[in-house]
Amino acid sequence: MLFSINLVWCMNRLWFRSLGVWLCFLSAFMLSPAAMAGDGTSSAIGFVKEHSYAYRSMSACHGGEGKTLFPRMMMVVVGSFHCKPAYGDAKDYLVGFYGQQRFYVESSAVWVADERRATLPQLDEDQLASQDFSSSKDESNLYRHLGVSAALKAYDAPAKHGVSVLDFSVYDESEYTEATGFKLRVYNPTKKTIKYIRVEVVGINAVNDPVRDRFSGSAVKRVRGIGPIEPEDFGSYTFENLWFTDEVEWPRLVSLKVDYMDGSSKTIKNLKLVKVDQKHQDVLAWEDD
Repeated sequence: MLFSINLVWCMNRLWFRSLGVWLCFLSAFMLSPAAMAGDGTSSAIGFVKEHSYAYRSMSACHGGEGKTLFPRMMMVVVGSFHCKPAYGDAKDYLVGFYGQQRFYVESSAVWVADERRATLPQLDEDQLASQDFSSSKDESNLYRHLGVSAALKAYDAPAKHGVSVLDFSVYDESEYTEATGFKLRVYNPTKKTIKYIRVEVVGINAVNDPVRDRFSGSAVKRVRGIGPIEPEDFGSYTFENLWFTDEVEWPRLVSLKVDYMDGSSKTIKNLKLVKVDQKHQDVLAWEDD
């Protein structure tokens, strides 16, 4: 029970913001039933450092089908696996679980506390086939469910403000002309259908100054995304040739105005209130993949 309370506190209050949060999770793990059973436990908590491809099997030391793990992904690591193929260089992998799924990922791609890494057993194909990893799977599945729950909460949290912003970016169109486009992706967390999304955006150049229109002199560009976007649905928009220059490096959103089909509207000036952090998007994208 103490383990569950400590882990939930880590998930809801901090959610991987820094190394200190990793230590928070490690403290939660040290209070888990498996850890309290004695020093004989061989599993450890690991965190994927960056997007890394992992294999589902290493039969005959050849990686088969796999999947890309996302940054800060939490795994229950049960051992190491030394791969020495007939040709090529040998590599060391960690064997870990995310939910009920087992993966082999290069050892350098996963952060594990040094003292825990030192206790991990060296595994081979026979041991992996015969050993019971049910407790590790259950523990990993708990972490997965908590991560999904936190992500869903993050998607829905901006509902009172009108819309959830997932991503916005600029893209270079200079292959054909000196121009820059703008992309926006949103989620509707409300119970109303969105009719329009009106956006005010400023393009910022490499020295952090706004890029002004050569004709009007204004730095603010105004675009409108057309719905409908139903409740719990997504909207993606691409606006071509928004700036007739390739000087724009990144966009700054000034405001969003959301118009609903019932005639009501919401205006958002503070993007922090509606932006969904990438870590939560990674969690749900994994579930959909």
